[in-house]
Amino acid sequence: MNNPPKFFYDLIQETAKKFPNKVSFKKRDTEGNFVGKTYSQIFEEINQITAGLINLKVSVGDKIAFLCDASPNWILVDISIVASGAVSVPRGTDVTDEDIIYILSHSESKFAIVQKEKDRKRLMKLKRKFPKLKEIFVIESENFQLATGKNSLTDLMKKGESALKKDPKIIQNRKTKINPKNLATLIYTSGTTGAPKGVMLNQMNWIDAVHKVLNRIEVTENDRIVSLLPPWHALERAIEYAVISTGADFLVSDSAKIKDDLREFKPTMFPSVPRIWESVYNGIMSKIKKEKPAKQKIFNFALKISEIFAKEKAFLLGYDPAIEEPNPILSTIRKILAGIHLIFLFPLRILANKIFSPIHGAVGGNLRISVSGGSALPSVVDRFLTSIGIKVLEGYGLTETAAVISVRNAFKPTSGTLGDPLIGYQIQIKDDKGHDVSSTPGKRGVLWVKSDQILMGYYKRPELNKAVFDKDRFFDTGDIMTLNYKGELIFAGRAKDTIALAGGENVEPGPIEDKLLVSEFIDQVMVTGDDKKTLGALIVPNFERVKIELQLKEVTEKWNENKQVRELFKKEITRLISKDTGFKTFELIPGNCFYIVPRNFDPDTEMTRT
Repeated sequence: MNNPPKFFYDLIQETAKKFPNKVSFKKRDTEGNFVGKTYSQIFEEINQITAGLINLKVSVGDKIAFLCDASPNWILVDISIVASGAVSVPRGTDVTDEDIIYILSHSESKFAIVQKEKDRKRLMKLKRKFPKLKEIFVIESENFQLATGKNSLTDLMKKGESALKKDPKIIQNRKTKINPKNLATLIYTSGTTGAPKGVMLNQMNWIDAVHKVLNRIEVTENDRIVSLLPPWHALERAIEYAVISTGADFLVSDSAKIKDDLREFKPTMFPSVPRIWESVYNGIMSKIKKEKPAKQKIFNFALKISEIFAKEKAFLLGYDPAIEEPNPILSTIRKILAGIHLIFLFPLRILANKIFSPIHGAVGGNLRISVSGGSALPSVVDRFLTSIGIKVLEGYGLTETAAVISVRNAFKPTSGTLGDPLIGYQIQIKDDKGHDVSSTPGKRGVLWVKSDQILMGYYKRPELNKAVFDKDRFFDTGDIMTLNYKGELIFAGRAKDTIALAGGENVEPGPIEDKLLVSEFIDQVMVTGDDKKTLGALIVPNFERVKIELQLKEVTEKWNENKQVRELFKKEITRLISKDTGFKTFELIPGNCFYIVPRNFDPDTEMTRT
């Protein structure tokens, strides 16, 4: 991919030529088989849908609302919308009625393509709220087969097939009217307050981002990739474009089947969000807790040896997490010592690998890279995965940057960092006074970025565009970062998340939250305390682990008043957040300043961290 194409359509066209008979974009069917389509079939169906849209009198620049969750058919519709010259306005089907009304009205969508019949009926009930909507098409039935009948995707494809027979050049003629730098997709991002913001991205934004990541990670047609992320999210969208670009084997999974899919599909790559990796970590540690004391000691010994081995290897190969450049002489001595340590530790490492083999077997046994993005990966989970031999490439980006700004180097993945920015990015780290401190390793500030792959702007929000872009077109990410001497980014918190206590102290909640997530009893946590004397915490328990530990039977809604439960979490907080573990007095969470949340946080309205 030295000279990447300019259009999404070209990506699938080239891959269909290279690998016409290769089956990809698979899904487990009701009988347990992985069923997909060949790349030539995918390309043919995209042609039919695209021609169908053009035949429908879709004009260049028209907005098409696209409500769909994880599905092997998502990519067909997305590429077809853009290939027709229209603008894809994607969202999940779990979106609220309020957001649907806002998005379809604000975007002035003329058409809608929805996943299932129930989604069409839902839009029809709300249709009077967005009178510009002309037609609604249904993609698939309950078993992911293409829907049939009037206003179905199959119906649209049949019309497209007829249009292609009448005019074989209908798509190419439309392509000449499309500028790849013009608006291609409008992604509405949700926050905890205010109306959703429409992020404007073009085809070149995405292709530029995907091309640079593929060069760094080295994904090929031989890779087997499994994912369960929502396709309208920026990270998953970039993944699917990367699959289309390389001809890789791709499986669309879901939370109910992911364990079986990992074991049986045997992926070489598993891109996901920290939430999934936290669940993997908590599940393993909970299982170890149930083993006999002797087995626990063996596992913990193997883990400790592996942590040391990974640390020494990083020193020897030059990807240790040092902030400032070490003295050359001392660094050479340290590398020699690291090499000696590795020689002595190697036999124990081999033994540890055998102990960890069931874990590798659970993810298929062929996993060469795990990609984590979407939010900050807790350091304890990062170290654990690295120690057991799963290479973690943590990346960083926003919807506004076509999913990616930086990602760790596959050959030198520095733990605790987000890797160095992709080629073509200019960065500034601005301190409280607006000065760029990026030339000084370890200095904190808000990250501002400039690149060809960042958003064109927010749709119909000129006042917001003025606020997030400076005079040189650098974009304010809102994230607090530092750089190490190698130029790798280190996440330090969200600028908007900084807690200002009543006493005037400023607290970054990220490190405290990461430390609390070490607990086997805590699944999610949010530290609070703006304008208060002390910090507090909202805690989502690891429900199953707590039930087993305390032998509870009562409903989780009552846990916050349960003395046993509160005492358990009080001890955990005191154990993990103290002066002995490196926290300052004002960073402690005193007494009973916490609330037990009876459900997981909502990822759209309650979790806004990067």
